[in-house]
Amino acid sequence: MIKKISFYAFLFFLTTYLSAQSPAKYWIQFTDKNNSEYSIENPDRYLSERAIEKRKMFNIPITETDLPVNQLYINNILNLDTGIVLFTKSKWFNAITVYTEDSLFSEKIQKLPFVKDWERTISMKETEHFVHKDSIYIYKIDRGEVEKKSLPRELNYGETNRQIRLNNVHWLHRMGFYGENIVLMVMDAGFHNVDTLKYFQNLRDEQRLLGVRNFVQLGVNPFKKMSHGTMVLSCIVGYMPDKYVGTAPKVSVYLAKTEDERSENKIEEDNWVAGIEWADSLGVDIVNSSLGYTKFDDSTATRKYEDLTGRVSRASIAADIAIEKGLIICNSAGNEGNKKWYYIGSPADAHNVISVGATNNKGKIAPFSSHGPTADGRVKPDACATGWNTEVVHPRGRVIPSNGTSFASPMLAGMVACLREAFPEKSNFEIIQAVRLSGSKAEYPDRDMGYGITDFLKAYNYLKYNYIDLNEANHQFIPRIKNFVVNEQTLELKINSNFKQTIYFQIEFQKSKKVLKKKIPVKMGINDIKIKLPKTKLAYDFINLKIFRDDDKFEFLLGIEK
Repeated sequence: MIKKISFYAFLFFLTTYLSAQSPAKYWIQFTDKNNSEYSIENPDRYLSERAIEKRKMFNIPITETDLPVNQLYINNILNLDTGIVLFTKSKWFNAITVYTEDSLFSEKIQKLPFVKDWERTISMKETEHFVHKDSIYIYKIDRGEVEKKSLPRELNYGETNRQIRLNNVHWLHRMGFYGENIVLMVMDAGFHNVDTLKYFQNLRDEQRLLGVRNFVQLGVNPFKKMSHGTMVLSCIVGYMPDKYVGTAPKVSVYLAKTEDERSENKIEEDNWVAGIEWADSLGVDIVNSSLGYTKFDDSTATRKYEDLTGRVSRASIAADIAIEKGLIICNSAGNEGNKKWYYIGSPADAHNVISVGATNNKGKIAPFSSHGPTADGRVKPDACATGWNTEVVHPRGRVIPSNGTSFASPMLAGMVACLREAFPEKSNFEIIQAVRLSGSKAEYPDRDMGYGITDFLKAYNYLKYNYIDLNEANHQFIPRIKNFVVNEQTLELKINSNFKQTIYFQIEFQKSKKVLKKKIPVKMGINDIKIKLPKTKLAYDFINLKIFRDDDKFEFLLGIEK
């Protein structure tokens, strides 16, 4: 009898204990930032010097959204139970994410007058184990003197040759733009062996790996597992002479683990928000996010196509806030193109995010690449790059082909870094617009490729000669270049003339120093022009093309190669 009573007593205790333990993470939004110890007038307390300088350069105001969350409110939440752990903070949403095992937590926070809203973003099956409850993993960097190695103007790309050339970014490399002095952040699921792989040796030796944070598991080293982030990073900054070259081999990098590979829940969008706010506070120029959110383990949270407006997902809203504050964000379009979902996800649906679709290295759209448009009718994807059989570096040290818009996005992000290096004075919106206008389908976008495959030599011309906002009414004629890279000995273009006239052409070859002058009569309307070019023995050359009549003048920088 005593044994029976003891057994039932134990069973009652166990049931009570388990019911009291409800491990979960919560998003808690506060009503205000009253009595803040921070001020708009002293941003150096919460923004880096680089971030402040960028705001000044582009006249981006510092507002109340930049002020940190009220620490008094945070303390009041943490004091509700000794087991509550603070995970992330969001200045822009005035919110925090916490972990707790208290089954009565939601009832407690509802009673607090400074809590505006709350949401359980993940119900966990097991309790969370922490390496450190009060710190996020920080990569230790030796800040001693370092000698940076210059790269040649003509690289042997090895395994990445075709995927580099698809978007003509090698022409920016030939000008000496490799992403140097540009800061890029990769937000992903983990970066296995990035701290040891030889393909990232140059990155580490030159101290361009600036910092690493883990927003998912506090204190856990993000270099210990998950191959996805490693392969993504290799597309940008991987470098092994004559074997493998990323699209921006000289860019500086921050890494943020925001994706939790153990499940798919809304908490990951809030991790994403924390990561993008970290990028803003550091003064990062470009962020690559090969992440997307449509379906969750909690089926009640799963999105519908109607939600793809850029105004539903917190990640999408944060993305557009970040862009307003000066960032450029490249995000994978998604791999749902041949599945039931079909469309892009979030935050690829954000208004000014460069969502990136995937093609093979010959320009054919990948069957899995997610489609546009957004639910409110905007063109997506914004760009395309190689994401089908993309050559990437595996954490085991091998170069392998892999599929996914996850790889198209970093390919493009690295190219954008080179473009940003070429035009540091241009705003992020000008860069974004140049990328869109330089797509192979920019004139007639479609739902599969959106604006199409970005031609970065064309984008360079848009920014160099200020043709983004070209007003045709102010010109006697408008030239349209068919191909910015001339692969044969004929230069082809169209001239849209307002009347019958004679147009003058001057073609200067930079390396061979040859100069060709032509005058060609044109009729009113569209004129197809073909100009035969002199033969060259050089592997490649740059062409300065000048087209003029009276005071009406256009300039272009073209490439020619065998």
